Formats: sequence, C-alpha cells, structure tokens
Amino acid sequence: MLGRNVAVGTDEIDLLVAWGSLLVAVEVKTRVGGDPGEEFTAGKAARFRRAGRALPVPPVRYDLVTVRLSRGGAQVRWLPGIG
Repeated sequence: MLGRNVAVGTDEIDLLVAWGSLLVAVEVKTRVGGDPGEEFTAGKAARFRRAGRALPVPPVRYDLVTVRLSRGGAQVRWLPGIG
C-alpha cells in the first residue's frame, strides 16, 4: 500500500496500491447488510477517476472493494478494473 485516504483537490482515493509494477487506485465501500456496491454510483465513479487523473502519476487501473458486514462476519469482494 502506497497511500490511504489520498486527498486530490476536493476528491479522495481510499487506497493507492502497487500491484506488481502497476499503480492501482482502490475505492472501498462498506455496508451492514445489502450490497455495498450500490453506493458506488456513476457520480462517485466519475469523481474517483478524476482524482486518479489529477495525480502526478495516474493509476493504470481503478478497482472497487466491497465489504458486507453481517452477524456471521464480513464478506469482501475485490472487483478489478471497474473504472
């Protein structure tokens, strides 16, 4: 992990990670019950990509991680290349 909660102007990237030689921006959405991916709206996706493009070295990939919490624990999904 290279950074977390990276502020870029009025936008933010939750995580910047090195995936091998690739720079990847990651948005993390967490929800108790329901699908956290529903919170990743078209507007949020646009702001996410805009933040990445504003970095000195833009990410080559944009990923979404969803975390669904329940009494039974947490279900984590990593969705590469969503942006």
